[in-house]
Amino acid sequence: MAGIFEEESYFGFKSLDLFQFAVMNPQIAMLAYLRVGEKMASQPDKIEASQRDLIDRLWKLQVSFFKNLCASLDSKNNSEPQKINGEAFADNPVIIFAHDLYETMSKWMLDSLNNFNDIDPFLMNSAKFFMKQYIDMMAPENFPLLNPRVLRETIDTGGENFRKGLQMLLSDMNNGAITTNDRTQFQIGRNIAITPGKVIFQNNFIELIQYSPSTPQVFEKPILFIPPWINKFYILDLKPESSFVKWSVDRGFTVFMISWVNPDKRYRDKGFEDYVSEGLFAALDKIFEATELKSIHTVGYCVGGTMMACVLAYLASPLCKRRPRMKISSATLLTTLLDYEHAGDMAIFMAENYLDAIKAQMGNSGILDGSVLYNTFSALKAKDMIWRYFVNSYMLGQKPVAHEILFWNSDPANLTSAMQTFLAHDLYRDNLLKTGTLKIFGVPIDLKLVKTPLYMISMIKDHLVPWRATFDSMKLFGDNMKFVLGGSGHVAGVINAPAKNKYCYWTNSENPPTAQQWFDTAFQSSGSWWNDWLGWIEPMSGSKIDAPRVAYAIRDAPGIYVNNYTPEILQ
Repeated sequence: MAGIFEEESYFGFKSLDLFQFAVMNPQIAMLAYLRVGEKMASQPDKIEASQRDLIDRLWKLQVSFFKNLCASLDSKNNSEPQKINGEAFADNPVIIFAHDLYETMSKWMLDSLNNFNDIDPFLMNSAKFFMKQYIDMMAPENFPLLNPRVLRETIDTGGENFRKGLQMLLSDMNNGAITTNDRTQFQIGRNIAITPGKVIFQNNFIELIQYSPSTPQVFEKPILFIPPWINKFYILDLKPESSFVKWSVDRGFTVFMISWVNPDKRYRDKGFEDYVSEGLFAALDKIFEATELKSIHTVGYCVGGTMMACVLAYLASPLCKRRPRMKISSATLLTTLLDYEHAGDMAIFMAENYLDAIKAQMGNSGILDGSVLYNTFSALKAKDMIWRYFVNSYMLGQKPVAHEILFWNSDPANLTSAMQTFLAHDLYRDNLLKTGTLKIFGVPIDLKLVKTPLYMISMIKDHLVPWRATFDSMKLFGDNMKFVLGGSGHVAGVINAPAKNKYCYWTNSENPPTAQQWFDTAFQSSGSWWNDWLGWIEPMSGSKIDAPRVAYAIRDAPGIYVNNYTPEILQ
């Protein structure tokens, strides 16, 4: 089977084929179906019961269809003839039947899978994932003749919607990705990522930004934000009204931000230890030099939080030999996964056949292009991130509107081969953090050694980092930990400014053994978790001091790495 992954051309990594690769490569999906099918074949009684269930559901659907059809015919016979227009399609019994058939078959397929026993959980999750992908693809809304909105728009505009849609389709095929937002409405440094600040340090891996104070006095202990290196940092500094950075600065904190370089092929062999040494440790040393302060708070987002957790365990080990010049006073882990046993749908892409495909895609460059990551993340929410725009853009002819989070989402960063191996093999596949066998700088990483105060926030609808898995991750630490559950998803739940008064969050003063027990006894609060975090971190932040000025600056924030600049010389 491995032979099918040997030729890069087999996967067709060109134009919108990237989208196909990430979403539903047919060979990989078929392999999952075949392996699950072999297990299902050994349970004939379950197969027979499933078939009887399908016949029963289809019979009920057929009865319902004929009732609707007769009611529709009676209604038309008793009314005056009307000119056909777009509004007529919504009540068409054939279209209603198509939608009902789709819902019936979709539910039956998923229910049937759930009824089989003794199937490897990973194989079953793989089969369910690909089945959901095909279910989303085959939705009646994705076909013009079965979508009342498309039929209505076609009649109302005389087909102009398809002309506009074709233009957008050709443009997207040329760009290699489905357009999800109007990127012309945002410019980094002009109306997004505009919190005032200076780049005070630069090396081959990072620019370090120090934001300008907005209050006369600030807390003694500053904050360092560590964003994920697979995305751009400005998710934490979007428009001013939704910027976590600006909000923190306005609350009296001195804030620093790591802006990661977007690596090219020269970085192919740079891995986790390089990012720790030349990224996080270099930033901490520079902050110490600039402020002469002895301790700092840290906030790590997603894999940035994974890095911070690993570093805390490394610093707590008696074998630690390399230390930054600042003490870590606290660590906030935003939607951070540390125990990968139940990693959710993202684990599907860590199977060996997918990893072989990714290796072939990287080729000699040793770089996983950011577009592959973007399309993969989109596949995890295909209904919202792919098919929604497939219909709206190509069938309805509607241009996507401007959206700051989607702008950031479609601005991904590349991943080095060494870093991809670390994430896919060491974390997702082998779960080395849980077993305590992961090493950095030769030191085993034991999270139980961490005594630093921790604030761990997860999101109830997070599709990338399931909250129950982050709850399990919390158990890898010792004491002095606060776990909070926020509303919404991986990004929208984090970027939830209090002024918007959206969503909610849950807290629990107890520490029950399971995620469900924690949730059942948790207290729900309205609004943003930011306020709860502020109440947690303020008492540990020291006294107020006069706001510092930036003594030395290389350039204005947001810097140049965020716009994909890479240094000329890589040591």
